[in-house]
Amino acid sequence: MNGLISLLAFIVTLGILVTVHEYGHYWVARRCGIKVLTFSIGFGKKLLSWQRGDTTWQLAAIPLGGYVRMLDEREAPVDDADLSRSFNQQHPLKKMAVAVAGPAANLILALLFYWILFLSGVSTLKPVVADVVSGSPAQLAGIRAGDRIDSVAGEPVVSWDDLLGQMIDASSSGVPFDMVLRGASGDATVRVDPVKAGISNVDADLLDRFGISPLPIIPVVSQVEPGSAAAQAGIRAGDKLSLINGKPLDSWTTLQQTLIKHPDQPLQLTVIRAGAPLVMTLTPHVLELKGKRIGRVGLAPTLDPQRWDAQQMQLRYGPLDAMAASWSKAWGTVGFTLRMFGRMLTGQVSTSQIGGPVTLATVAGRSAQMGLEPFISTLALISLSLAVLNLLPVPLLDGGHLMYHTAELVTGRPVPERVQAFGMRLGLAFLAGLMALALYNDFFRLISG
Repeated sequence: MNGLISLLAFIVTLGILVTVHEYGHYWVARRCGIKVLTFSIGFGKKLLSWQRGDTTWQLAAIPLGGYVRMLDEREAPVDDADLSRSFNQQHPLKKMAVAVAGPAANLILALLFYWILFLSGVSTLKPVVADVVSGSPAQLAGIRAGDRIDSVAGEPVVSWDDLLGQMIDASSSGVPFDMVLRGASGDATVRVDPVKAGISNVDADLLDRFGISPLPIIPVVSQVEPGSAAAQAGIRAGDKLSLINGKPLDSWTTLQQTLIKHPDQPLQLTVIRAGAPLVMTLTPHVLELKGKRIGRVGLAPTLDPQRWDAQQMQLRYGPLDAMAASWSKAWGTVGFTLRMFGRMLTGQVSTSQIGGPVTLATVAGRSAQMGLEPFISTLALISLSLAVLNLLPVPLLDGGHLMYHTAELVTGRPVPERVQAFGMRLGLAFLAGLMALALYNDFFRLISG
């Protein structure tokens, strides 16, 4: 069922984003007086088509992109009556406008999505640390449960999502940075060295490895998985976890860290049930995760309902403020994407973060299952990523065409065909390598669970 939802979400996501992107090219080309021959969603064999004016609109078999084909003397002979409508006859500024229109359409779509979200209200979490893992880099840096994180590396933090993004951005540089905290005892600034803290290799689990969580978890069992190590030990829902191997369990994360380090090893666990302590032997089952053996027992924790309610927040703005917030969000995301790409090129960030169709389908599917708001937010993020990717100065991408048209504007003559052909081969090699890397990462994520 999850696979079907992911597939449908993937098709809807690509369908919306590709259609908007190609329509941007189409709309500007028409306004520049260029004749558009074909508007295609998908590549390969034509499945469905219809004629509207000069343009054939079609759906093709491979739904991994699309294209707009314009009248061009370089592709086929053009009647004298249509020469003025041929793409190659246009002024370089018009060609540049057509090239940039697709990415611009994706940017506008993302702004529209963010504006709708900020206008209707975005549910998120406050940047308040509910739990700190004992002995973690966060605790060693001086962060305590209850601290609110106001800024990271000088950038303000409004929500927990902001915190994750700012931490990834700051940590991936490998340079020490400051975090400004607001706690019960007043404001404080802590210094974090991402290399020493072990968080310079960034991913979505960075905050977990740093040792902080927004979840106000209490060490009380809410569920026990049938047949699990916990069930075999006799643990029940409602048990309060007190000691493990004689040491106090001050938080749920302390239990998790202990279990991870002791797969298939007996542990003495003390629980409080009906006001009385019970000692039982708990032997974590072995779980293989990313090549490592970790312990798993099949317990689910309990959220403190009052603290969890206090952790919730909603970002809602009026129409004008929502526009400003949308632009700030989009611009910040574009800048973040470019910085991450640059750091991948310099080796500061692992290329394992690049995902392909499987990753896209998984992300789209999960967000769709979470609700309309997360799905729209995911659409906006992918739309911005598509805009940035297409503006890279790589032949075959819009950025490559923009580069050629800019050269034509400066020199007064088109880039020679042999140069464009060579660039096309380079661009094809780059995109093929990028796709191969993305597919490899997808495959690795699948087999590593």
